[in-house]
Formats: sequence, structure tokens, C-alpha cells
Amino acid sequence: YDLAVERDARGANDVAIIRLEQLYPLGPELAGTLAPYKDGTPLVWVQEEPFNYAFWYFINANVPQIVGERLPLSCVARHASSSPATGSRASHLYEQKQLLDEALR
Repeated sequence: YDLAVERDARGANDVAIIRLEQLYPLGPELAGTLAPYKDGTPLVWVQEEPFNYAFWYFINANVPQIVGERLPLSCVARHASSSPATGSRASHLYEQKQLLDEALR
């Protein structure tokens, strides 16, 4: 939701956000949702968790089987960490800003 708010605040009308409410099974619904996008359109998985947490590895292993090389896939996430959170509000807010900046550039 932060990503959508930030996209609107920046007026980044050329950025689409697709939320996956169900990660398994991936298949026809995702393929149909991504079908209108031109070949070469970057497909970016954005997660608030560190790179080594959450679903990036699952997405990276499965989405290319659905879209092939048509939409290049990458990930925006916090740096890999042994902990899912920093424990500091100031650090969290700083990392969240960096995450949004990277996702919307």
C-alpha cells in the first residue's frame, strides 16, 4: 500500500502495481494479467522483507516459466539480513524510503 501511495504522490502514471493475493498456484490468472504489457517491460517484484526472506525465490523460480523472457524480472527488497526487521523505527523509515525510491525509479 505504501508503494501505491508513493506512486500517486510522485505522479508516476507509467507504473502499474499488481498485488498477488494468492501465490500458489501461479498460472493463467497471472499470465492473463501480464499479457497486455509490451515485450521488454520490466517486471519488478517488490517486498518489504529482506532479500533472503519472503517469496522472492519462489517468484524467481516460477514467474519466468509463465512469462518467459518477455518481461525481464528483478527484485527490490531490503538487503539480506539475519533478522526480518531492524528493531529501530528510524532505520525502518530510512530503509522504507530507499525501498520506495528504488522501486519507483
